[in-house]
Amino acid sequence: MARPKRTMAAAAKAVEVKEEVKEVVREATKAPAAKAEAKAADQAQVKTAAKADAIGNVKAAPKAEVEKTVVVEFGGKQIKAKDVLAQAEKAYAESHPETEIKTVELYISPEQNAAYYVVNGEASDDFKIEL
Repeated sequence: MARPKRTMAAAAKAVEVKEEVKEVVREATKAPAAKAEAKAADQAQVKTAAKADAIGNVKAAPKAEVEKTVVVEFGGKQIKAKDVLAQAEKAYAESHPETEIKTVELYISPEQNAAYYVVNGEASDDFKIEL
């Protein structure tokens, strides 16, 4: 059975590996045994530290955030609180473009078919969303 020919890339890789082996052999014959042992110990410490770092990074990975939804049901309607909150923020931003929103409080009143909001501690009769 004929042996398959190596590709150019495989041949180049083989030459590169042979050169690396030759370099390691040259260094090992030049250096005293103690120096070679110290180098091996250093390499082992580096590998151990890299593994520990990789393990630490895996453990430190943040957990996936839980998706949360608040739905208010009344009178045959289903209203998502986050949608009403987004409407309140948009309405406030349109009427107060120069003011930065720092806090928002939302009060959903099913009996009145409305939601009221307070922005940055400021309340007004105009801060109302029809549901």
